[in-house]
Amino acid sequence: MWQERRPPAAQPIWHWTPAALTDLPRIRRELRGRIAEHEASDGPAVADPDMFVLALDELMSNALRHGRTPVLVDVGRTDDAWLLTVCDRAADAPPRPAVDRDPVHGGMGLGLVAHDAVQEGWYASEQGKHVWVVLR
Repeated sequence: MWQERRPPAAQPIWHWTPAALTDLPRIRRELRGRIAEHEASDGPAVADPDMFVLALDELMSNALRHGRTPVLVDVGRTDDAWLLTVCDRAADAPPRPAVDRDPVHGGMGLGLVAHDAVQEGWYASEQGKHVWVVLR
């Protein structure tokens, strides 16, 4: 889970640059609206819109809480799935999913996202740390 590797190629669709946790409710609303518009225009459906929004929210909030700004958020399309990528400037701090932690203490988001993902991973570049997930 969360191995260091590059994501599959994807066509960019949507982009955000949250500066603080207070930006996340707006981005979640925008994402829900864009998913609905995309599907209404006969675009490829999102298998589970709630999980899609949750996954992006978890990656964004982790970047803002544990990474360094600026944070870049991208959603793209592969041939048969969606690629969610969040980049922050903390290239030296890979994602660390909680293991054997009581859920009451939080930190379960990466595991939850990985459970529903087709693929997940991360890599470092000159831009920073890129954490990504592929969802149907």
